[in-house]
Amino acid sequence: MKKNELVHVHSLLTCVAEDFVERGVVEPEAFAPYRALGVSPMSLRASRDDHEAAVRVLAEILSTAARGQTDRPASESEPVSS
Repeated sequence: MKKNELVHVHSLLTCVAEDFVERGVVEPEAFAPYRALGVSPMSLRASRDDHEAAVRVLAEILSTAARGQTDRPASESEPVSS
């Protein structure tokens, strides 16, 4: 992935993170490892590797939070009526 694409993904993940915090899915403190990296989507002079590390940490935090919100596996969920 090119750096500009990675920065875009980074930006999108921060939007999801903000939404998760607003909806109470995850506490803001959960993002401490991400903040410790010191790289935000606006850090345009940061290296591609720095953005990649931030995206990986952010994605891991968000996926853990999302998995914690599921009551049952998707295979057991109710079918969508058409």
